[in-house]
Amino acid sequence: MNFLKQLYHLLEGHRAFMALSIFCGILFAAANLIPPLLIRQLIRWLTESGGDPTGLVGISLLLFGVYLFRGAARYGYGWFSHQTAYRLMHKMMVRVYNHLQTLPHSFFNKQRTGNLISRSVNDIEAIEDFIAHGIPETALAAVIPISMMAVLFTLNPDLALMTLIPIPITALLVYRFVSKVRAMWRSVRESLSDLVSLIQDNLSGIIVIKSFVREPDRSILVHSNSAAFRDRSLVANTHSLLPAGIIEATGGLGIVLVIWSGGEMALAGTISVADLFVFIVYLGHIYQPFLQLASFNDVLNKAAVSIDRVFQLLAVQSDIEDPPNARIPENMAWDIHVQNLTFGYDPDASVLRNIDFHIDEGEIVALVGPTGAGKTTLSNLIPRFYDPQQGAILIGGHDVRSLPLDFLRTHIASVLQDTFLFHGTVRDNLLIGRPDASESHIQKACQAANAEPFILDLPEGYDTLIGERGVRLSGGQKQRLAIARALLKDAPVLILDEATSSVDVETEALIQEALAHLTQNRTTLVIAHRLSTVRNADKIIVFDNGQTVESGTHDALMTREGLYARMVRAQDLTRHWQLTPHRENAAD
Repeated sequence: MNFLKQLYHLLEGHRAFMALSIFCGILFAAANLIPPLLIRQLIRWLTESGGDPTGLVGISLLLFGVYLFRGAARYGYGWFSHQTAYRLMHKMMVRVYNHLQTLPHSFFNKQRTGNLISRSVNDIEAIEDFIAHGIPETALAAVIPISMMAVLFTLNPDLALMTLIPIPITALLVYRFVSKVRAMWRSVRESLSDLVSLIQDNLSGIIVIKSFVREPDRSILVHSNSAAFRDRSLVANTHSLLPAGIIEATGGLGIVLVIWSGGEMALAGTISVADLFVFIVYLGHIYQPFLQLASFNDVLNKAAVSIDRVFQLLAVQSDIEDPPNARIPENMAWDIHVQNLTFGYDPDASVLRNIDFHIDEGEIVALVGPTGAGKTTLSNLIPRFYDPQQGAILIGGHDVRSLPLDFLRTHIASVLQDTFLFHGTVRDNLLIGRPDASESHIQKACQAANAEPFILDLPEGYDTLIGERGVRLSGGQKQRLAIARALLKDAPVLILDEATSSVDVETEALIQEALAHLTQNRTTLVIAHRLSTVRNADKIIVFDNGQTVESGTHDALMTREGLYARMVRAQDLTRHWQLTPHRENAAD
């Protein structure tokens, strides 16, 4: 019943087309009743009355008209069902994707991308297949037998009762497989999700796989997951095919009973040969829909599992939402106050503890400290990718949890260490920062980010395809493109998370020059491991083990001889060692 409720809810807005499909199916079923009755009339006319040829012509023309009508009805129920299925597939794919966009980072941290892709595409496609074929066939499986049995009871009630004997046996045997097979298909869909996730992971990390020569290992993993999917599919399919075999056998039993009993009745003169012919033909049609329904048993079970999986996904609610009556403040200021903040991805294990500091509007503040100290975690709390368990983040005196999410995130720009670029042109990726930007705005942003020289060197300039994740660009080029994108957004709050890491000295100089343009008149939070890049910050806050341990300017922190001073000296020593030529000892 849960499946039927979900299906009914799913068809909202498309029920009229589905009803038209079923109506055309009923017309098709009605048209199936007529040809055997016309042939019955022909047999009686030939064997009893010896009529003239005009009657033969009339029956032939009538049969031709019925078959034309039946063809139109079949086309109609197929057309309407597919219209419903494809429209619904489009609506569901968009709905699921839009829903995924509303979910918080914590949800995606616990999910594999391939699993979400499987639910967003494969499961919805399974639902489409059932709606396009399963629902019309199910309707026909109900209408055709009932209507034909009604005609048979009119012709000969005793013989009609005998045709019903195999049906309860068939229904009982088929029912016993339904719940077991559905559980099997759930396992199949989960195996497919695992396989898609693995392949997606492998393709995303293909460079790492090749670098470490792990192709054989990853191939073995794909083989193992694919074999599990194959084996579960074979077992589920084996059980799904059993109902068709049962129906075929019991349907044959019904025909044998009719031929045996009907033949005796015909010999005794209690039923005409013409009526017996109708019984035999109708029996083939009566069991045929059950056979078709049995063949759609795996489609039904896939759809039932897929609908359940999709609804489970849609039932997930975000805990990061606009508050009730959220409003945009007037005369918004852009200072940031992190107020006694405590946060952990797991509420029982805090990553940040009692963090408290203030960034004035237009000020540049750097967060530094060892890896894993909680710097990036804090930066993710400002645009509300997560919410703290205790304390608050205030922007312009307003708790970020009281502001509309779109307003908050529109006014925050980020340049991250791992720059993500979409498959598309340079221009496409820049316009993500500001879709309505003019060509002159794009060019000015790229000039300020020191990105225009390399863009103009590309084969088609701003219209050059850069590949998935910007694979055709160097790390420094991607960073400068990200800076240009942030400049184009022109947000008053800026977050720079390791924006100059992992680039050479010359590229770092270009990026630093671009960042100087980007940080002007913006409230800026800088996260850096290269401490040489933050010496001119208005304030440096030192993190260690989820807490702030020092705060001040570069000069002030150096005089304290604390963690910051030790980190600076260690990096200076490392940098000096890297830049000093090393020669092996040679004999005089």
